[in-house]
Amino acid sequence: MAGEYIQADTITGYWKQLKAFYEASSPFFEKITSKQYKAIERSEREDSDNHLNHERLGEDTQAVDIAFYKYLPDGKIAYRVHIVDVSGKQKDHYFVIKSFS
Repeated sequence: MAGEYIQADTITGYWKQLKAFYEASSPFFEKITSKQYKAIERSEREDSDNHLNHERLGEDTQAVDIAFYKYLPDGKIAYRVHIVDVSGKQKDHYFVIKSFS
């Protein structure tokens, strides 16, 4: 989701802030598995902030997210988010939100 601006020193700290952002921005938040995400037969799109996050890594934050998503019926969106730190470590998260519109 475009628009969040997070600064964190760790992958865990970044995920905590990012998850809170999505939960506050959506009336619905549900974690899913990688297998469930991959089984969704919809076009995957790249989040528009990915290129900005790459530029920020190591500059004003020690971790960033690289996100992809698939639109689902009923206003839901499935996300595949990779949180990466400056040392190259990565933690993946998969979840579904519902948009307000």
